[in-house]
Amino acid sequence: MKFSEIESSAWPGLKPYLDTALLPVTGLDGSENPVEAAEALEDLRDVLDLIEIPFKGRTVTYPAMHYIGDGDAGAASRLVIEHACERMKRAGFRYVILVTAAKREIMELGPEFPGADLIVRVTAEELGAQYEEARRAVADKLTELWLAR
Repeated sequence: MKFSEIESSAWPGLKPYLDTALLPVTGLDGSENPVEAAEALEDLRDVLDLIEIPFKGRTVTYPAMHYIGDGDAGAASRLVIEHACERMKRAGFRYVILVTAAKREIMELGPEFPGADLIVRVTAEELGAQYEEARRAVADKLTELWLAR
């Protein structure tokens, strides 16, 4: 379920069931031309579909964080993501999952995101060549996370 689909009057009743926040991270760096930017967003949408569709009654998808820098800017970007994860937990989400289709290795930094319970990274190539395998692997990761606690 997307954040914008939740009416304020319905939130108190839904909150106990929607315990998992999805934070999409596009992973753009600003050097992409319009076609590449559109492709990155489409790839991210496809990865989100692996979670949003089968787990609609359990997850809330927040607005995407699109740009990640390199060097000092990358460190600042990671800090913003980490703070968002911490705030989502304080807002009442039991789990926060970072979701990306980024080709860059930005999301391989799991230890730098202690507020995230899971990082789901599936590239467009993995989705295209091994869709069923990717779908199953993502579902297994989420189920394992939810059953572990």
